[in-house]
Amino acid sequence: MMLIQELINLQKTVDVKRERQQHRLSARQLRAQLREQRRVENALMEMRISRMC
Repeated sequence: MMLIQELINLQKTVDVKRERQQHRLSARQLRAQLREQRRVENALMEMRISRMC
């Protein structure tokens, strides 16, 4: 009976670690998307400004 409980606890630990890793990954992806979006917005602004001159 104890072995089953240990296996259950181990699985919970693995699940928690996986969730944390996925959360970190999604946060990293979000930052990358925001960085890319800012880069595109800046490029568009530069194009508009260069057309005005």
